Amino acid sequence: MLAMGLKGILQKYRTTRDLANFQTLQGEYDRRFFPDKLSGFNKIRHTYAHMGKLMGRLAEYIHDVEETGSASNASTRDVVTKVIPDLLVYSAWLAQEFNVDIGRAYLRRVIGNIKRLHADKISPGELGELEKEIEKLHV
Repeated sequence: MLAMGLKGILQKYRTTRDLANFQTLQGEYDRRFFPDKLSGFNKIRHTYAHMGKLMGRLAEYIHDVEETGSASNASTRDVVTKVIPDLLVYSAWLAQEFNVDIGRAYLRRVIGNIKRLHADKISPGELGELEKEIEKLHV
């Protein structure tokens, strides 16, 4: 049943198109507002530094919950307004530097995770159908 649900979502929404559009939008934003500022290894290093800051924000949220039983409004707001959207930006940056199609990489990862972690919960036929649907998206 899991594969059929995923297959249906892929057929209905064409997830990879949305991811490709996102990747294109981020690339255009970068070209317009940060032309020639960062590229190559410097951009990767810059991304790494910013991701470290994001992990600190997430760590603060976790610390709040573990210490007090609930997160502060500030740490929750940081996760919602900074961590989540910035992870998307940094994914697009890394994809650009490594010439990766985010949608394709994401779907390959999903299939890999299913095979590695959930093979006992999906029939070979269902898995094959899901893989075929993903390949149709990338023809």
